[in-house]
Amino acid sequence: MRRWGIRKKVLVVTLVPTLITTLMLGLFFTHSWVTNIESLLRDRGESLSRQLAAGSEYGLFTANRGLLTSLSNALLEEQDVRSITFFDSDRTRLLHTGPGSSDNLDIEKLASSQASRITHNASTRFVTPVFLQDLMIQNMLDPDARQSAARQRAPLGWVAVEMSHIRTEKETYKALLISLLLVLGGVILSLLIALRLSRAFTGPIFELNEAVAKLKEGKLETRVNTGAGPEFEQLESGLNAMAEELSKAQAEMQQNIDQATEDLRETLETIEIQNIELDLARKEALEASRIKSEFLANMSHEIRTPLNGIIGFTELLLKSSLPRQQKDHLSTIRKSSEILLTIINDILDFSKIEAGKLILDRVPFQLRDIVEEVMVMLAPAAHSKNLDLVPLVYNDVPDNIMGDPLRVKQVITNLVNNAIKFTQTGEVVLRVSLEDEDKENNRVTLRLSITDSGVGLSRVQQQSLFNAFSQADASTARQYGGTGLGLAISKRLVEEMGGKIGLQSELGKGSTFWFTLTPELSSSGETSAPRDALRGERVIYLEHQKTCGLAVEHLLRQWGMTVHRAASPGAMQEQIEEAQKNQSGYAAAIIGITRHLLNSSQYCGLVRILEIERDCRTLLLTPTLEIHDTPLSELVSGHLSKPVCREALYDELLLLVHGINTSGRGMSRQEHPAHLLPAPANMPRVLAVDDNEANLKLVMTLLQDYRIDAEGASSGFEALSKARQKSFDLVFMDLQMPGMDGVEATSRLREMDNSNHRTMIIALTAHALADEQERLIRQGFDGYLPKPISSGQLAETIRECTGYDCRNAGHADRFPVPEIRDTRRALRPSTRKMQRDCVSVAESIQLAAGKADLAEELFSMLLEQLPADLNQIERFWGKQDLVSLLECVHKLHGATRYCGVPELRSAANRLETALKCSAPDTELQKNQLASAMERLQIWSERTDWQQLFRKHYQRAETS
Repeated sequence: MRRWGIRKKVLVVTLVPTLITTLMLGLFFTHSWVTNIESLLRDRGESLSRQLAAGSEYGLFTANRGLLTSLSNALLEEQDVRSITFFDSDRTRLLHTGPGSSDNLDIEKLASSQASRITHNASTRFVTPVFLQDLMIQNMLDPDARQSAARQRAPLGWVAVEMSHIRTEKETYKALLISLLLVLGGVILSLLIALRLSRAFTGPIFELNEAVAKLKEGKLETRVNTGAGPEFEQLESGLNAMAEELSKAQAEMQQNIDQATEDLRETLETIEIQNIELDLARKEALEASRIKSEFLANMSHEIRTPLNGIIGFTELLLKSSLPRQQKDHLSTIRKSSEILLTIINDILDFSKIEAGKLILDRVPFQLRDIVEEVMVMLAPAAHSKNLDLVPLVYNDVPDNIMGDPLRVKQVITNLVNNAIKFTQTGEVVLRVSLEDEDKENNRVTLRLSITDSGVGLSRVQQQSLFNAFSQADASTARQYGGTGLGLAISKRLVEEMGGKIGLQSELGKGSTFWFTLTPELSSSGETSAPRDALRGERVIYLEHQKTCGLAVEHLLRQWGMTVHRAASPGAMQEQIEEAQKNQSGYAAAIIGITRHLLNSSQYCGLVRILEIERDCRTLLLTPTLEIHDTPLSELVSGHLSKPVCREALYDELLLLVHGINTSGRGMSRQEHPAHLLPAPANMPRVLAVDDNEANLKLVMTLLQDYRIDAEGASSGFEALSKARQKSFDLVFMDLQMPGMDGVEATSRLREMDNSNHRTMIIALTAHALADEQERLIRQGFDGYLPKPISSGQLAETIRECTGYDCRNAGHADRFPVPEIRDTRRALRPSTRKMQRDCVSVAESIQLAAGKADLAEELFSMLLEQLPADLNQIERFWGKQDLVSLLECVHKLHGATRYCGVPELRSAANRLETALKCSAPDTELQKNQLASAMERLQIWSERTDWQQLFRKHYQRAETS
């Protein structure tokens, strides 16, 4: 090879790797294509045979040939289905539909109770046994029982579906032909490129040789200018300089000015060196800028790709049927991932700001929602340090404003996160107030301040705090972490939005960071539904954290509720008892405690007295979600974590006060099965393309939640293959993919567009450069969707591109997934009036002639009978069988006469009297009796009543 010329070497280096790669790829994709075709035929045959077996159960059981004929005729319309044969339990052919005959079917295949497959040259038969299903209710509810029962019985018969190989063979030949053409095309193209490159190499060399020959002959005016690239420029310049120097030397010898010629040459060399240095510096600057841009893009892609899966699948889990506590944990995971995403955005935003390419949105949004999202996201960090994190938004602050919600949220998050980071004890308070209002221009000036009780800052530290990569001191980054960009970015963002930012701090006494916004009011924003259902209700509130109590009380009074504050657990108990004595008890009791009081026996006793003895519903506010292992978790009726959100607090109070469940708890997903909903006629056909398995699965799952007709592809080649088979209305295309990237795949798809149909293609990428969107539109994309993807962004993109509103038509939004509540029975509203004791152990022993053991046995018998009596009372009342109802109530009333249950005895007596007199308030008396029975059940479950009876028994023996 050393003696080969440059032309031959270029041809070998170009053609050999290309030919090998082309052949390997052609063989790989041909084999994959053929395998997929055979797998699709096999899977489709097995699926059709299983469906036919399930549908022909009744026909084989009754030997109804008409029904079997209709089933087989319907299935013969399916593509590739050649014939269908039914066999009875004696392995005798019952019916055959389609060409050919089933006599050549092996009888041993019918002896098996499992599905089998028989392959011939031109077709494949899929034989599936048919079993008679057990229709008993208990077996219908137990899928394992039905399967075991089916395995224990002999088959009713067999169904054989014959699938033709004709279309499969055509597709196989097609795949081979396309692969061959691609390989030949690749080889020819490589040959043309190699020939072109070889001429580009050898042509300039021939010109240089010719120029050297002319110079050798003495033609010093010869000059070379091939224009072959930078590699030949130095050689050309050297040859030309040599010719020039020879010519000058000849003239200098004639004019005797050697010294002048030398000085001139030195000057020329100096200028040339300076030009070279300037050119090198320019190239280095351009290269550094390019490397920086590529680094930011690659870093964004590599980090956002796994974050896309984390956030996306967390949102999917949040839509599933989970207890509220687990949903809160998932929300914390999602918020933490968003914090990590915020750090990435900080770095990218700083680069955009420095380059002057930051663009702010101007959309309507609700400020209170932004504040609550930040509080919920940062609450775990504050609670881990036992800090009180409180939002205070005053009533006169408008909610619907115009601006960039993401940037406002970013500034609030940076400031609140810094306050939490540098505060060890105390509280962090976010206040939003109205500073000024310009009614003529429809603008307002808002002031947002974040006050903490942390370490504070000195004057020297305050001067450099808003500089990039700057923190309070050198040890701050090691102790608290962070990039030092948060405050610098916040300052630039606030200034871009037309506001100001500043701080007030004193060393050792905390800090107050503030900034102002001058947004325009929005008239098209979403207006929240009026919260009037709790107006006029009275609640009592006990709170240990002063500022948090002020915020919650502010919300309650805003809803028209009357709030009475309690100073201590004993004072709360006394106030509730006094209010019930006056027949005006409280609708609910709200108790806010700190983490170290979760296991307090005093608060456990208070909640037990309120829930069981006073029948008053309690709502617990804690700075943590982890209360399931504490005694309070089994006693309280409701629980919320701090900081309290408006929607969650209102819904929880609505449930506790009125028993109204606004979140659809208790609704079963089976009540609205998705497959019973008809698919809309204008549903778009969507194709999702992504080489990352997790991201593709996420997009497909989100599309399936909206009941969209979607398909997935893991490469550009697969996307083109599916696009050739059927047209799509919308394509979500990932950019960075091996083999064929998203840009190339998009250009190929654009070649398939025509005047009647144009596919909308949306770029799906984790890049976050400022000019990304404009460049993608020039490359043929219709839009740009950055990762991580949310279901809301996906739905909005589908609506904009296709006009199909999947939020209103999709199953996920029409029937929201219910939230499972961790309570054992439905909540009843609080008792507002003073009532008789639920249980009196002393009275029970007195009614049992002083025998504590007999009283315990009678009370146990009453408790065992309560559930059955409660069901009978409800059933008889529903049927309006008043005679049987009177008999049941009379029996219950008689049982209460021998037990110390004053409330239940009184309620049974009133209902029995009302039934005998046909009183108009019979239904009210029935409901009061049911409530008394439920309360007695709750008391027995939460009280060690056996120990109470035995204490009286031991006391009697001692005396």
